[in-house]
Amino acid sequence: MTPPASAYRAAATARRRLLDTGLRLFAERGYHSVAVADIAAAAGLPLAEVYRFFGSKTDFVLGLYQRIHDELEARAADLPAASLAERFRALLQLKLRLLAPHRPTLRALAASLLDAEAPAGVLSPDTESIRLRGLALLEAVVQGATDAPAPDLQPALARSLYAAHWGVLLLALLDRSPDGAATQQALDLVSAGLGVAAPQLGSLLAPLLLGQVSQVVEQFLQLAPADFDQARQIIKLVMLRRKVLAGDEATHSLGCADEPCAQCLGLHLPRLQYFISQQQPIHMILPAFPAKSPNRQKVLGPLPDLGEEIALTTLQALCDDIRQVYAPGARLSICADGRVFADLVQVSDAEVSAYNAALKQLIERLGTRDLDVVNLEDLIDTVDFDAARAWITAEYAEPLDELRQRVRESAHQQALFNGIHRFVSEDALALAPAKSKSRVKEESKAVAYEVIRRSNAWTRLLAQEFPHALRLSIHPQHPHSDKIGLRITRAEDNWLTPWHGVVLLRADDYVLLKRQQAEELGAELVEQDGRPSHFVAP
Repeated sequence: MTPPASAYRAAATARRRLLDTGLRLFAERGYHSVAVADIAAAAGLPLAEVYRFFGSKTDFVLGLYQRIHDELEARAADLPAASLAERFRALLQLKLRLLAPHRPTLRALAASLLDAEAPAGVLSPDTESIRLRGLALLEAVVQGATDAPAPDLQPALARSLYAAHWGVLLLALLDRSPDGAATQQALDLVSAGLGVAAPQLGSLLAPLLLGQVSQVVEQFLQLAPADFDQARQIIKLVMLRRKVLAGDEATHSLGCADEPCAQCLGLHLPRLQYFISQQQPIHMILPAFPAKSPNRQKVLGPLPDLGEEIALTTLQALCDDIRQVYAPGARLSICADGRVFADLVQVSDAEVSAYNAALKQLIERLGTRDLDVVNLEDLIDTVDFDAARAWITAEYAEPLDELRQRVRESAHQQALFNGIHRFVSEDALALAPAKSKSRVKEESKAVAYEVIRRSNAWTRLLAQEFPHALRLSIHPQHPHSDKIGLRITRAEDNWLTPWHGVVLLRADDYVLLKRQQAEELGAELVEQDGRPSHFVAP
């Protein structure tokens, strides 16, 4: 149910409200006719509040660019494992669909967009990081194609396609034909031409022609190849802790688990380069540490234990390793998501608060200096958590039918659903033992879909608040995803986390498993500071 307008006002983040207001005013009045003070007045916020989030009017345009690229990157792993022409077409169709609601704004900005000297221009120095992200998407299109050319030709081809994609977008901006028919015809022609040209990329003349086109593109787009050497060093440190979906869980994931390919790295390098170019600490965000499962067959209690302690020290070790190769180091924000779906997983907000407070105390005790915690209430101005959950779902969640379709059509989305559904149904069965297993599993499907919808909504909110951060996940991910699945403990199950399990200390190592499993082994329960902490194997 959609919350009342008052809930929206209470819950809306200032950044979101300002960005939406600014883009609306640009569309109505024209970019050059709108001052930052006008945006502040229309949003009902002080001018000083605007400058907290947006340093200039240009930043509103950059916010739109970032919003579009966030969505594109999130869907990159869903591109079909098909020909170059089909993948290029699929990416452009998605981008055109995302841009469609913003056509009035972009038309009002047309003069600035095409001015290479204007800060908001698509070729200006201010938009370089966005261009690098856009180019990375085209590189993913090329690298994942079934008819991809030799690796040494792929960068030049990606730059050429990047230029071609701008031609299609410009036509879409100017297109006045019914339902954008002219743009679709142009995209059909470009895709058909690419289909004809792809088999010829192995000819002797292909490297020469692509090289010449690429040089011209670089001059126009100001996209001289970025030096990603340091970014590659950093991302490989992260990849050492990566967990990916198994080969039968995600399309074309075989071969990437042990040795990340170029497509595994591509979407992350521009994000790292943003911080490296300014010699700032790498910022990483990890939605995790929600609250303990209510299922006492899995966990010891409602508060953090040795599992969380090991996970936090593992995350700090990652930051320490990055500092060894990159002097400014790294910082990692734990974006605690318990508040986002507590009601769905039968955890109270009071339990989330208690877990969160204990987690922060643990971070302070461990001295994990590069870790911090961000909660929903840190980003949304409200103390009504039900209203906040309703608002974040209304504003950021995709329609349920679209999610269901993605799960049906995508192997890795199906794997994610299966993992979440398993956790939900396990907990529901333990909390309602009188219900039949089949009934609980069926009821848990709707809950699992809603957990994923809200998790994705939380991801979008975090992308808005931390637009440049490297994105991590606690769950196994498709190897070519815009998120990197991170292993933070040694678990017998790739999906198990400290808040769904317990630590069992063995003679030579430890393992994370379910409480019931540890007890069945006859393990001894150990307390620390008056609270259950972990098990020791017999």
